[in-house]
Amino acid sequence: MMKKKSRISRILMVSLAAILMLTMSFGCSKQDAGSAKTEKLTTDVVVVGAGASGISAAVAAADQGAKVIIIEKTAMLGGASNLSWAGKFINSSTALKNGVKVDEEKIINDWIVLNHWRVNAAQLRQYITTSGDTYDWLANHGYPTTFLNFFGEQMHMLPDYAIRQDLFKKMLANSVEKNGGQVLTETTGKSLLTNDKGEVVGVSSTKKDGTTLEITAKAVIIATGGYAGNDAMVKEASGFDNIQGGLSQNIGEGLEMAWAVGAEKPVNFGIQMFHQTLTPGTATLKTQYSNDKASYPLMLTYLPTFMNVSQSGDRFRDETSVYTPDAAANTSIYQGPVHYVIVSQSQIDAMTKEGMQGVKVDRLPAMPPEFYLDWADKFKLDNPWVDLQKVLDSLVENKNGFKGATLDELATNAGFDAATLKATFASYDNASKTGVDADFGKAAKYLVAYGEGPYYAIPAQINNLASCGGLNVNKSFQVLSTKKIPIKGLYAVGLEAEGVLFSDAYVGNGDGIGYAFTSGRLGGDYAAKDVLGK
Repeated sequence: MMKKKSRISRILMVSLAAILMLTMSFGCSKQDAGSAKTEKLTTDVVVVGAGASGISAAVAAADQGAKVIIIEKTAMLGGASNLSWAGKFINSSTALKNGVKVDEEKIINDWIVLNHWRVNAAQLRQYITTSGDTYDWLANHGYPTTFLNFFGEQMHMLPDYAIRQDLFKKMLANSVEKNGGQVLTETTGKSLLTNDKGEVVGVSSTKKDGTTLEITAKAVIIATGGYAGNDAMVKEASGFDNIQGGLSQNIGEGLEMAWAVGAEKPVNFGIQMFHQTLTPGTATLKTQYSNDKASYPLMLTYLPTFMNVSQSGDRFRDETSVYTPDAAANTSIYQGPVHYVIVSQSQIDAMTKEGMQGVKVDRLPAMPPEFYLDWADKFKLDNPWVDLQKVLDSLVENKNGFKGATLDELATNAGFDAATLKATFASYDNASKTGVDADFGKAAKYLVAYGEGPYYAIPAQINNLASCGGLNVNKSFQVLSTKKIPIKGLYAVGLEAEGVLFSDAYVGNGDGIGYAFTSGRLGGDYAAKDVLGK
């Protein structure tokens, strides 16, 4: 048991230094001014983007015998998967061995209804019924994942952050490069090459030194990771203000390339992968306190017994939605990128003595495990939150939170409308006494009285992990034109194609990574078989 726990800790533990190194590497992808010379290469398949979906597509195509060139604009392999902790591979062999099996037909049917029937049902079914095979496929290619029953969901933890680059390099070396292909980093795709029939016959790219590289190919696979790094594009497409939680280099170039040759922009374009939640100031607190104490404000945003209010000071949801990541993210982002958790002195006192159970929390919060793995021994309902008030006062002193001796003072300091905040407080106070939440129907067991001040307002940000969609694809991952006809020679996998699974919002948990690896595996296989005539 201890070995298993240690293994999980090693897999999920992410260091700030590692993330900074990744950020620095991703940021070094700007093209240097250089000569205007042009180089030319020829291959069977060219993959644009070396994230999880692109690498999977390249490896799968090479496995079929295709000569593959994969290009990546940064110096790093793996894209956003380098920042992810787990993916979902439904009914994988390891999940079944662990006695966790889910009803795939129920998942499919519920998913379709949840998305108002506005999904590509064929693509959805293909993902749900084949993603489990991706677990074994990855393991066989030297990228092992570890099963975790995460509140009933079949999550598969990715390898240790520190070794992912080496694993991806080996995957590509043993397939793409072994078969005569190439892996070209710091090379940015710029436009698609087409013939007089409008068929895609390659890609024009730019190397770091400014050299234009034209790669002629029988198939091009777009795997460029979306546009969530482009704040203006996110705002225009979705209407929401963007707080980046993913990679800043993903600015929509792949989509622009495909649209330019006649690819359809879907009617549901604009879906974002919003995620619950981050608390501004956590990193600063970690320089002042142990990681568990520095995480108190963050943890408060994941607990169901406190009022969640908008920027006006108005309560906007049943706070038990924090137990469901999708519900938490989407109910919050709907009213703005930031909401606030209100905490009172009596609640602080109760948690200082009794921990989460002191405020009627009856299950551990649904926080990503990497948030607490280095202090998992204290991640318990009855663990006292020692120094909670001291930490919250430091949050305020660091200008990352607000405090007021009275509700009026809190409203002034936090920028709430005082009348709105006081009316919200009065309604909630009455609900805590009567056990009836007339506003949102929250269960009585989660209604905790506030009492006297001082009061604290803790800001919680909903971050955008990635955009979701932008190209329509069929079951073979061929990109469809504005006439719904496959564009010969053009494929898309990963985030660029994932919009086919949703109507207007990402409502998955681990499905981003699950679909990335699965769509890449299948898309690369389809593309290679097509160009090789198999």
